[in-house]
Amino acid sequence: LVRRVDLDTITFDTGSAFVTESQVALLGDIAGGMLDVIEKDPSAVFLIEGHTDAVGSELSNLTLSDRRAEAVARILTEAYEVPPENMVVQGYGEAYPKVETEGPERANRRVALRNCGATAPVLFTAR
Repeated sequence: LVRRVDLDTITFDTGSAFVTESQVALLGDIAGGMLDVIEKDPSAVFLIEGHTDAVGSELSNLTLSDRRAEAVARILTEAYEVPPENMVVQGYGEAYPKVETEGPERANRRVALRNCGATAPVLFTAR
C-alpha cells in the first residue's frame, strides 16, 4: 500500500547481485532523500526490495533478490551513511515483474524502495 520507487538506474546482470561503480554513484540522490526524511523523523523505515526476472528457479530467484536488496542497502550505508537501522530488506524473486515476460528481462532485475514510515509503535486507546 506504500508507494514504490523503482531505482531504474540500478539493474543487474542475470544471476548477479553486483552493483557496478557507475551505478553506486547514481544512488547519491536517493540516499540524500532518505537522509532528509530520517533527519525529520529518526524512526523512519525504508523497505529495500529486490526483484528478479523469470530466469532460474523460484527458490534461486528468491535468494538472489534478497542478495540484491542487501547489496543496495549495504551501499547506502557504506557509501552514503544511511543508518542501517532505518532500512529493511526483502527479496520478492520473480513475483512482481515490471515487464511481463517468462524470459530474461533486465528491467525486472532491479531494486525498489518504499518509505514505510516510522518504527515507533502506534498506540490505540479504548473508548
